[in-house]
Amino acid sequence: MSTTNASLGTLFLMLSLAAPALAQEAAPRTPITDKTKERWAKSQGGRFGFEIDVLSSSYQTYTAEVGGDPDDVEITDSERLGVAITAAAQYKIFAGLHLDAEMPFAYGDVVGPQSTDLFGRRFESAARYSRFFLGNPTFGLHYAGNALPNLALFGGFGLTIPLHPDPGRTLEAASVANFPARAYFDAQRVLLGHWAFRARVGTEIHFGKMLFLTHDVAAQFFLPTRDGDITKSVIEQGNEIEFRPFGSFGLGMRLQAAFPLSSSNSAQLAAEPFIAWEPLVKGSFTRVGALVALDDDLGFGLDRGKVATIRVALGSKW
Repeated sequence: MSTTNASLGTLFLMLSLAAPALAQEAAPRTPITDKTKERWAKSQGGRFGFEIDVLSSSYQTYTAEVGGDPDDVEITDSERLGVAITAAAQYKIFAGLHLDAEMPFAYGDVVGPQSTDLFGRRFESAARYSRFFLGNPTFGLHYAGNALPNLALFGGFGLTIPLHPDPGRTLEAASVANFPARAYFDAQRVLLGHWAFRARVGTEIHFGKMLFLTHDVAAQFFLPTRDGDITKSVIEQGNEIEFRPFGSFGLGMRLQAAFPLSSSNSAQLAAEPFIAWEPLVKGSFTRVGALVALDDDLGFGLDRGKVATIRVALGSKW
């Protein structure tokens, strides 16, 4: 009996020692996937896409000859169409440093009397001009990192190269058709005849992967390439709130303010409600919004001849 008990004890001891080892070996390891390294902040990781802006407006002006018949009024139609498609990309070089690039392709068409303030220099025309053209390419760097798991900070600069240092009348009119489309934001894309330097900083915050907030401020300086033009500057401040109740699908609102320091229009406010689809990690994204200028000179956007722009962005991130 003692021999049997000893044998059973020895077997029990061996099994008890082997069990932890077997359990440790059998336990599956947590796979390293994209879910374990979420890139929820738009300022981080690689992105490539197209930003499409469509601005169409028209209005009528009524003029009467001084001293003539008050019933004899001349009606003149004024129309503007601007379509810009900008290829935009950011590429992560290392750590949090990213390379930025954008290239605009645009079409502009203006008919009738036009008067547009180009940050202190007013462009006037009365004929019809239309043209496809390449906008100004921009290259830059920015750094983005997480201060907290749900708080990302970013900051960087960009340099815009003037492809058209001395644009002709038709080309400049086509660019002016697109100039107010973003309510004075990103003016470096279509403000021809200028070098532009832009510095930008901002934050991105999320709460529970359902509520996303973005705040940024940028300063731009435009150096003219033509004699007789003036140096221009503008400060941009943007705020976005997006609610994602169903995973990648989101509803949001953007509120922005531009302050052209070289213009008589000291501030331009605009709002953009939008819907969006953007996964947390990688994949395709889409955004559709309507940017409406809220105050003078460009608003109210839903009035005839004012600025209400359809905006679409689509692309992919990795």
